[in-house]
Amino acid sequence: MKIATLAIATTAMLAASIAHADISATVTGISDYDFRGVSQTADDPALQGSIDFEGETGLYAGIWASNVDFDDCCGEDYEVDYYVGWTAGDAVEWDFGAIYYAYPGANDLNYPEIYGGATYYGGEDTWDLGAKLWASWDWFGYDAYGYYSEINGNYALPWWEIGVTAHVGYTFGDGPDEFTFDSGLREYVDWWLGINRSFGPLDLELRYVDTDLGEGLEVSGDAGTNDDRFIFSVSTTFPW
Repeated sequence: MKIATLAIATTAMLAASIAHADISATVTGISDYDFRGVSQTADDPALQGSIDFEGETGLYAGIWASNVDFDDCCGEDYEVDYYVGWTAGDAVEWDFGAIYYAYPGANDLNYPEIYGGATYYGGEDTWDLGAKLWASWDWFGYDAYGYYSEINGNYALPWWEIGVTAHVGYTFGDGPDEFTFDSGLREYVDWWLGINRSFGPLDLELRYVDTDLGEGLEVSGDAGTNDDRFIFSVSTTFPW
């Protein structure tokens, strides 16, 4: 709770400190809330929203929320994330920050992460490529270290204004090894391929998502789904 209070206070202070910040809000409807290859909504749809502040110096802060469903393992109904960070650079953009994942009603799952990475923007007819490392010392409240490394790519096709996205991520550390429901979780790889297109203020995306977990994560019902599946989302960002 102290960390959550600190995260909220830090977000508020950063937002107040960048008086000339750009403020935006995003609303997303998605067929399945996927987090690093694992469903957070038991393979059901989610409604998500965020408020973001971005300053002229590269400072940013925000709050993001979504419904979740872990088969009511811990009394959770939704997730609220608080994040702060800083970006700098043009052709290569550096990004460093911290995030706190909170699950009201299931506070034992709350945990922080810090992250750092860079993205190379190649310009027209080339891929934008980025890499990032995430680290937590209290992974999902397990008082153990957990890490996540990822590589992401984006490419704008020369026709129909369609974008192509690709992602590979790797979850590892003591935290994942100690995380258990029925059969537990181990270090694993997740990946997805996607296409996206904007229609006015609406952004549409279709992703094919999979992991190498197999039966590594078993939870009753559809909670914790991690097999291959298509995920469709529609989002819009205000102001238009």
